[in-house]
Amino acid sequence: MVTAEEKLRERIKELTCLYDVTSIIVNCDYNEIEVGLQAIVSCLKNVRQYINDTYVVLKTDEYHIETKKEYKDYVFLTSAITLFNKEIGTIKVGYPSKKYSVLDFLEEEQQLLNNVCLEVGNLLERKEIKENEILIKRQVEQSDRLRILGEITAGIAHEAKYTTC
Repeated sequence: MVTAEEKLRERIKELTCLYDVTSIIVNCDYNEIEVGLQAIVSCLKNVRQYINDTYVVLKTDEYHIETKKEYKDYVFLTSAITLFNKEIGTIKVGYPSKKYSVLDFLEEEQQLLNNVCLEVGNLLERKEIKENEILIKRQVEQSDRLRILGEITAGIAHEAKYTTC
């Protein structure tokens, strides 16, 4: 049976983890997303009840990050990472199945995992939006250069027409 003091300690760890994840995301460089995701995975490992036995894996279409795997089989809590309302990956937190069962996870641990997945999804969405903005800006700049080149060419052709007449 978990005492009230133990539950309170777990809540403090979870709130600290959520704060740390938010800080990681706020300070994350879009060019180095993987570093931020590694820090988030590490944070999720350190907040668990059984830190030494915890295995965490974050997997998306683009990234695969995991902590050291000590055992062969695990029982997992899983939550989806969504990008623009489409599931693109998961984060799984596991304990060795020889020692633990799904019942050893706290309900709050699933809630924390869901919140972290939501934050990771938001980070990846912002990264994609930023990349699209850069791509569109480049396309507009190229279009402007082509327009200017067309105007110069038309001007030259016009001048050539009058000088040959």
